[in-house]
Amino acid sequence: MPSFDLLNRVEQFVLTRTFPADASKSSKKVTRAASKHFIYKDGCLWRSYRGRLLRVVRSDQEMREVLTRYHDNNNHAGRSRTIKEIMMMYYWVGVTEAVKTWITACEVCQNRCPVDKPEPPVQFCLAYGCDASSYVNPELSFHRFPKEAEQRRRWLVAAQRDEGSLRTKSCLCSRHFEPSCFTLNEEGQLTLSPDAIPSIITVTVQEDEAVPLDEDFLHPNSLEDLLSTAAETTDVNPYDPAFDSSETHMGLQEHRYSLPAPDPDARAVPTVMEEKRRKTVIEPSFAVYNQIARFLSHKVLPMQSKKSRGSLRRMAKRFGLIDGVLMYTRVSPPLRVPRNREEVNSILQQFHDNQGHYGQGICQRAISKSFYWSTMTRDLAQWISSCHTCLNRTKRKWLRCSVTGCTNCCGPVERGLGLTFHKYESSSYPAG
Repeated sequence: MPSFDLLNRVEQFVLTRTFPADASKSSKKVTRAASKHFIYKDGCLWRSYRGRLLRVVRSDQEMREVLTRYHDNNNHAGRSRTIKEIMMMYYWVGVTEAVKTWITACEVCQNRCPVDKPEPPVQFCLAYGCDASSYVNPELSFHRFPKEAEQRRRWLVAAQRDEGSLRTKSCLCSRHFEPSCFTLNEEGQLTLSPDAIPSIITVTVQEDEAVPLDEDFLHPNSLEDLLSTAAETTDVNPYDPAFDSSETHMGLQEHRYSLPAPDPDARAVPTVMEEKRRKTVIEPSFAVYNQIARFLSHKVLPMQSKKSRGSLRRMAKRFGLIDGVLMYTRVSPPLRVPRNREEVNSILQQFHDNQGHYGQGICQRAISKSFYWSTMTRDLAQWISSCHTCLNRTKRKWLRCSVTGCTNCCGPVERGLGLTFHKYESSSYPAG
């Protein structure tokens, strides 16, 4: 049961503004700070709490009466409900712990039928072509992807997936591990070794030709159309530049009801073209920084109007030349100022592309510790918006096909095949 010594000291201080004779310096400090929330009224000590006055319980006997009233005589309410109702009227130090102890010792509450624990969520194997799940295959064990980078990469290679396909609860089933990867623990259960690497890769046989349905042969010209289509397909050279492979993806949908959706990543281009496009983006020039550096080194102003030269002279007070490098000196330590677009692109690549493709906030905070230029926010936003990796990571969603027996999900193999995923529409369900 809780101690009421603090409440006794608070009551003495509120009434007489004195402390017990044996009170220490720290005890006096705590009592004085706590007394700000208490008042003495109608012969009782009250505590102000969220705009209400709660009566302070001062003895074990009174506390037991309150617990009996709000728990035993209240259909043996749960802990949260009991605490909430008590705190509407009463207060003492350690209400939550007292209610918890009281309910633990209650025979009626302990003899109640235990509530069934919710079933664990269904786990699916992330490996391409593997249809294992904890619901259909309860005899299998499922193992989370490791956090160590090199080991996780080797798991992804065996699963035929990439980093973008991983989620917090992604796992592989025990089918992909050799028996030597498991060890027997003290309880007699098989556990996966910490350094285990999956070596069994699921082999999926894919049909090269689409099998026509029976209703396709009901048309009188279906045979001629089929033969003509086969002849046209034979004459097509896949290595011809005029051959567009995107058209073939439209006919390789996994299910007949799948409709080709517009490319959500129309802005994505190959890496070479992406780098070329980044360098050709029209950006504000760095002529002002070059003029400031020239003024600081030679005290020469450009041939401009008097107003422009005055603005440049005032702006130059924020900068300085340190070993021939233009630095922004309004902060400590000074920040380096890039003076051309190639240098800015190199900085953005270093802090974004080479540091895990973080978001704009994290990248800008890291860049601001070493560099400064006026258009940093806009340049970084444009750089991230043209990053092929960030676009795929942002627009990619974790989707899994709901058709029985289909193991396709949003992974690199499915994206390479041009598969798209579509949600069920409520209008498709029959009324009633």
